[in-house]
Amino acid sequence: MRKEKIKIKLSGLESFLMKIADQLRKNMEESEYREYIFGMLFLKRMSDVFDEKRDELRKTTYKHLPKEVCDDILEKKNTYGDMFFIPQRARWNEGWYDDEEDKDIPALKDLKTDIGPMLNKALAAIEDANSSELQGILKERINFNKLDVEGKPVIKNADLRSLIEAFNDFPALINENFEFDDLLGAAYEFLLKYFADSAGKKGGQFYTPTTVVRLLVKLLQLDEGMSVYDPTCGSGGMLIQSHQYIEDEGKNPQNLELYGQDNKDPVVAICKMNMIFHDIFDSHIMLGDVIGNPRNVENGRIKQFDRVIANPPFSQNYTKNEMLFESRFKYGFLPENGKKADLMFVQHMLASCKDTGRIVVVMPHGVLFRGRKEKEIRQKMIEDDVIEGVIGLPPQLFYGASIPACLLILRKQKPDELKNRIFFINADKEFLPGKKQNMLRPEDIEKISYVYLNKIPVPNYSRFVDVRKEIEPNDFTLNIRKYVDNTPAPEPHDVRAHLLGGVPVSEVNEMNHQLCRKMNFATESIFTPRANDSIYDDFTVSDKREIKAIVEKDKGIAAVVGEMHCQLEKWWKTASEEFATIANNKGSNLPKVRSSLLHTMKEVLQPIGVLDQYQVAGIFVNWWDNIKYDLKTIRQRGWDIELVNPERDDLIIARYFSKEQADIDESEKLIAEKEQAIEEQIETALDAVDYEPEEPEDGEEAKEEKHTPKLAREQVKLFIDELTEEGDVKEVERLQAILDELKVLEDQLKAQKDQLKHQQEHLQKLIELKCYGADDSKESAKALMAQVFSEMNDLNFKAGEVLIRDSWLQTNITENSSCAEIVEQLNTLKRKHSKTKKLRTEEDEKVLAIIAKYKKELDKLAKQYNKLNSQVSKINDIMDNYDKQLEKIGGQITEHESRELILQKHYDLIASQLTRYADAESRAIVSAGERLYDKYALSARQITKQRDDALTTLTTTLKSLNYID
Repeated sequence: MRKEKIKIKLSGLESFLMKIADQLRKNMEESEYREYIFGMLFLKRMSDVFDEKRDELRKTTYKHLPKEVCDDILEKKNTYGDMFFIPQRARWNEGWYDDEEDKDIPALKDLKTDIGPMLNKALAAIEDANSSELQGILKERINFNKLDVEGKPVIKNADLRSLIEAFNDFPALINENFEFDDLLGAAYEFLLKYFADSAGKKGGQFYTPTTVVRLLVKLLQLDEGMSVYDPTCGSGGMLIQSHQYIEDEGKNPQNLELYGQDNKDPVVAICKMNMIFHDIFDSHIMLGDVIGNPRNVENGRIKQFDRVIANPPFSQNYTKNEMLFESRFKYGFLPENGKKADLMFVQHMLASCKDTGRIVVVMPHGVLFRGRKEKEIRQKMIEDDVIEGVIGLPPQLFYGASIPACLLILRKQKPDELKNRIFFINADKEFLPGKKQNMLRPEDIEKISYVYLNKIPVPNYSRFVDVRKEIEPNDFTLNIRKYVDNTPAPEPHDVRAHLLGGVPVSEVNEMNHQLCRKMNFATESIFTPRANDSIYDDFTVSDKREIKAIVEKDKGIAAVVGEMHCQLEKWWKTASEEFATIANNKGSNLPKVRSSLLHTMKEVLQPIGVLDQYQVAGIFVNWWDNIKYDLKTIRQRGWDIELVNPERDDLIIARYFSKEQADIDESEKLIAEKEQAIEEQIETALDAVDYEPEEPEDGEEAKEEKHTPKLAREQVKLFIDELTEEGDVKEVERLQAILDELKVLEDQLKAQKDQLKHQQEHLQKLIELKCYGADDSKESAKALMAQVFSEMNDLNFKAGEVLIRDSWLQTNITENSSCAEIVEQLNTLKRKHSKTKKLRTEEDEKVLAIIAKYKKELDKLAKQYNKLNSQVSKINDIMDNYDKQLEKIGGQITEHESRELILQKHYDLIASQLTRYADAESRAIVSAGERLYDKYALSARQITKQRDDALTTLTTTLKSLNYID
C-alpha cells in the first residue's frame, strides 16, 4: 500500500533548495546569499520541529487538561526539555498578539510587509530563548534586511515573499517526512559544497573538500567517549564527519564531545546550523581568533582534548597584541607580519591536545623545509619527538590553495616503536584530476590510511625515517622527496630505434609486465617480432588509432573482465543475504556488514590479479558511498519500493511489463521510420520543383535551411498554381499526389505519436499501480466522490430552499429532500393543477404561476445534479477498474519482490564500478601502446626517405612543367 504521505527524498530537497538559490541569484553572488537560504531553512526547520513536539504534548501528556491550562503550559520553555524552544515571534505557522504594540502579528508564513526586519527579529528571538546553545550565533550574523550602498534592501520585500511562499508549498521539515533522519544535514552539506564551488578561493574559508576530511578523520583514530576539537572549524565538516565516523563504526556518537572555533561571524553561524541540521545539539562552537584569543578554556587554562583536527588558513599574519595564553607557544614565536602563522596554529593544537591524544592537521609544504625561525621551531618539535608522520598530498585539492599541502600527524607520547622515527608517505601522484580542482579517490584514501595506520613501507611511497640517522644530518628538513622520492624513471629512448626503426623488445616486455599480462592481452596484437632480430619488434598497425580498436575488441581482455564480473556475481549471491540483514535494523550491525562485505569482495577479486587491494576497496567504497542514503532508508523503513521507483523504473519494467515496453519500443521504431519517410517525401517534393534556397545577401553568412513539410507544401503549391494557369493538368496531378502522400505520412506519424503517448501513460499508471496498489488511487477517487456528494447536497439544499419559501404549496418537500425528488414533486404538482383554462380555479393559477417562477431555476439545479450523479457512476466504475487492473498485473509488489529489486539496483551499481575500474586498466594499455607508437612508429630513416621521395616527386613535376632542366 502506498504511504499516506510520500517521503521527501534528498534529490527533491536539493532541487527545491537550488530553485530558492535561482530566485536569489539575480540580486547577488552565490557567496553572498547563502545566509538567506541557511537562515530561512533554519527558521522553517526549527518551527516545524517545535510544532510537531507541541502537538504531540497536547495530544498525550496534557490531553486531560482544559485548553486554556494546556496552552499556558505549552508556552513555557521548560516544558520542552532539551529541545529548542521557539517563541511566538519565530513561529512559521502561528500568528500572535503583541501586547506592547497592541496589534496582531501574522505568522512568518503570512508576512507581507517589512519581511526582512521581521525575519531578523525571529532569529534574534530564537537565540534569546535558547541563549545557552545559540549565544552569539544568529543575531546580526544572518541579516535578511542587508542594505546596499544606497541604503536599499539587497533583497526586495517581494522577493522575500516569494521565498516564504516557496517554503509554504514544501512539506514540513520534520524527520517523519524524510526518507532518512539525516536528510536535512545531507542537503545542507550539498548546499555548502555548492557555495564553496561558487566562491572559488573564498570557499576555502569555510569548507574543506569531503574526501580530504574523510582521510583526516580516518587518520585520527577516533573512538566513542572522546573529545574532538577543530580550532579553525569553518562550516564544521570535520567535527560532523567525526560524529558520523563513530556512528558508522556502530558506536554511540552522542558520547563524542565536539568543540570548535572560527574567527568569522557568518561562518560560525553556518557551522552551528550545520550541527543542528545533523541533529547535533550539544556542540561547543566559539567565535574568535584562536591564535590571539582561544575561547575553549577550562578553569582558566587552555582546554585539552583527546583528538585535534584542523585545516587552518595557510600563510596568515598574526599579532601578539593582547594575546592570551602565550605559554602555548613553547617552541617559539614566528614573525608577526611575515605570513608565517602556520606553525603557530600547530603549537596551539599541541597545547590543546592531551598527552595521550593525537593531532592531524593540514599544512603547506613550506613548514617542512623553510629556514630561520620556522626551522628553529621545527627542529625543537622534532627533537621533542612530537611528530609521528608526514603525508604529502596531491596538488590542488583545496579551494583557492594552489600551493602543495601535506598532513602532519602529531603525538605528545609516541609508543616505543615509533620514538625518534617519523613515518613518511608521498601520495602526491595518486588522485583524480579535475579541471579546477583535483580529488582524492576512495582507493587513494584507503591506501594512505591503511599504509599509515599499519606503518607499511612501500617502495617509492612510504617508509620510516630515523631522526638521528637521516633527519638531523639533513639539517632537520622534513622535505618529503628527500626521504620518499616518487619521481618516475625517465622515459627510455632507444637511439637506434629512433634512427633506423623498430620498437625495443625491452620496452614491449615492460608494457607486457606492467599492464598487458594481468589483462590477458597479447602484445602480438600490436607488435610483431622481426625475423632474426631479438632486440626489436615492428608495429602491426599503420595508424595509431588502430591500437584503441584492437584493445577494445580483444578477446583476452573480454575474458578477464568477464571473469571479474562472474566472480562479483557469485560474491553477491552470498553477500546480498548478509547485506539484507540491515533492513529495519537500527542497531549496530551496519559496520559489521560493511567490514565483512569488503573483506569477502577482496577475497574474490584480488586473486584474479587485475586490481590490488586498494583498487578493490575503491570499488567498494565508491559503491557504499553511492548507496549510503539508501542504507539509511532501508534501516529505518525496510524494503521501500520508492528506492526503485521512479529512479530505476527500468528494473520494474523489465520484470513485470516487458510486453508493454516492447510495444513502446515498436511504436518508437515506427515513428522513426515515418519520420524518415517524411524526410524522403519532402526531398521528393522539393526535387520535383527544382527548389534551391535563396542566396544570402552580400556580407551575410549562409544559414542552413531546414527542409520541413511546411516548406515543401509552400514550394509545391507555388508550382501547382503556375501549372494550373498553364493548363498542365497531368503535372498538377503528379505534384498534388506528392503532397497527398506527404499529408498521409504526417497523419500516420501524428497517430503513431498519439499512440506512443497513450502507451507511455498507460505504462506509468501500471507501474504506479504495481508499486503502490489500488488503495491510494481509490482513496483519491473516494475523496472526489465525497466532494461530488457535498456539491449534490448543496444543490438539494438550494432546491429545497426555493420551495420551502412558499410552503403553502402543500408539498412533501423538506430540507432532506433530494433535488430529483423536489423536481418530481413539482412536476406532479404541475400535472395536478394543469387543467383546461375553464376548469382552473384561482388556486390552480396561483400554483402554476409559482411553479413557472421556480421551474427554470430548479431545472438548472436538476441538470447539475444529474451531471454529478453521472460522475458518481463513473468514479465507481474507475474504482472497480483499479481492482481489475491490479488483479490482471499480478497484484501489488510484495516486500520480498521489492527487496529483490532494490538488491538488483545495488548490484548494478557495484557492477558498474567494477566496469569503470576494468575500463581504466584497458585504457592504460591503449595509452602505453600509443606512447610507443608516438616514439618509434616513424624513424629518422623513414623521415629522410619521405623527404627524399617528396623532393623527387616535386623535381619530376617541375621538370614536366619545364620549370627546371
